Amino acid sequence: MIDAKGNPLALVCGRANHHDQKFALRTVDRVTVGGRVRRPKRLGADKGYDSNQFRKELKKRQIQPCLIRRRNNRKNIAQSELKEKKYSRQRWKVERSFNWLNNNRRVDRFMEKKMSTYQGFCHLMFIKYYLKKLVK
Repeated sequence: MIDAKGNPLALVCGRANHHDQKFALRTVDRVTVGGRVRRPKRLGADKGYDSNQFRKELKKRQIQPCLIRRRNNRKNIAQSELKEKKYSRQRWKVERSFNWLNNNRRVDRFMEKKMSTYQGFCHLMFIKYYLKKLVK
């Protein structure tokens, strides 16, 4: 999960044979600032996250879903969701963050056998990212 400026906020690693929706809610729940759990006001995501169950879970957490709809799921679109559509157009910031993470060869190659080791390397990359921001 990243913020509107492309800064990484939270990371959850999981198996590749599980759908990303299973990990999305865990990632949202993992965002902490100052030791307190924080939730975004709105969450933008691509078509892969478009499901009614995921929308309901976000609304339970008081998060406005800004999900791009699939062609076969265009019924009952709320007016509030149409207004939020502009927030899902900034997908390039997420892709830029993935590319930044892939610049670190150790993480990019996925050579780690244990998921916990891979997640540790990802957290090190987050630390490296924020240290560079502090120096500037």
